[in-house]
Parts: sequence; C-alpha cells; structure tokens
Amino acid sequence: MPEKLLTIDETSRLLGISEQEVKGLVQKGELPAYRVGGRFLRFRREQIEAIRNEILTRTAGTSERVVKEFPRSRSEAVYPESLADRVLDFFYFNDFYIIAATAALLILWFIFR
Repeated sequence: MPEKLLTIDETSRLLGISEQEVKGLVQKGELPAYRVGGRFLRFRREQIEAIRNEILTRTAGTSERVVKEFPRSRSEAVYPESLADRVLDFFYFNDFYIIAATAALLILWFIFR
C-alpha cells in the first residue's frame, strides 16, 4: 500500500506548532517537504517524527517552545532518496495519468483495429 503523506495541518499538530510556522520552516529549508502538483506541501511521517523526537530529547527539561530549537540547516534537511524511492513516488503521484493514458490507448486500439 502506498505511503500516506501528511498535510500541513497534520504536520503542525504533530509538531505542536502553527501551520504558518510549518510553512516558514519549509521555506527556510529546515523542514523536509514535498510538493504535490507543484502546489500542495506534503510531509513524510517518519521524517517529521524523527525531527520531533530529536527536538523533544534535546529540549527535555526546558520550557522553551519547540519551534525555536530547529537546528537543521538547508543541507541537513535534504534526505537522499534511492532510485527505487523516486520511481515509487512518480507512480504514487501520477497513477491517474498513467491509467488514463493506458485507457485512451486501449480505446484507440479497439477503434482502429
């Protein structure tokens, strides 16, 4: 089953910060995100939980807000993906277009056969 990516709302609730703060962290490159359709931001649950756990372990015993403790620079926020992950992401995000193109080709094949 394909992986379900988190929305901005779900990510903000998981991290305990506002949606605007999540968007700001993405723009700074401190929070890894994926654009779906060039418009919608999505996040991988395991990446967000790893960041949350790292922050919680570092801020244990302090009363500061979690948002101020993001240590990631732009280079650390990039997670390398294998070719298999990239291919799976391609099919996950483009499955409708692949199915529609296949159906159109089958219909054309039956018409001109």
